[in-house]
Amino acid sequence: MTIQQILREKNLSRYQLSKKSGVPWATLADICSGKTTLSRCSAGTLMKLSSALGIPMEQLITLTVEKPQMHGGKPTDRTYLEKNLPTSLDKALREYIQGEKDKVSYMDCLWGELYSAINSNQWSNAITQEQADYLRAKYL
Repeated sequence: MTIQQILREKNLSRYQLSKKSGVPWATLADICSGKTTLSRCSAGTLMKLSSALGIPMEQLITLTVEKPQMHGGKPTDRTYLEKNLPTSLDKALREYIQGEKDKVSYMDCLWGELYSAINSNQWSNAITQEQADYLRAKYL
């Protein structure tokens, strides 16, 4: 099993795992990219990750890294940026998507709600700038 599979199963992004575990995001980025192996991590880091992911340390150490499909140095699958969004943003996003499907006449209102939700959650640091930019590019 890979680290990325565990993150997908738990519906966590690396950023969210960093917040939950207390392990710096840069460390997680190095682990997930294969630049640093779990066997080189300190016991404290492994314990934090194990606790945050809800898996035994023994299982954590055996995890491998999947090589993501890259395009221009960036992963092509960025849907992880839509995982575990704050409630207000998730609600605005679901309503916007449903409005597009139903071809409602008030799409401008739903667009405004989504735009505001993205901005307010970015300003309050509930989502990263990368997430905000991704959501704006995909939906607005």
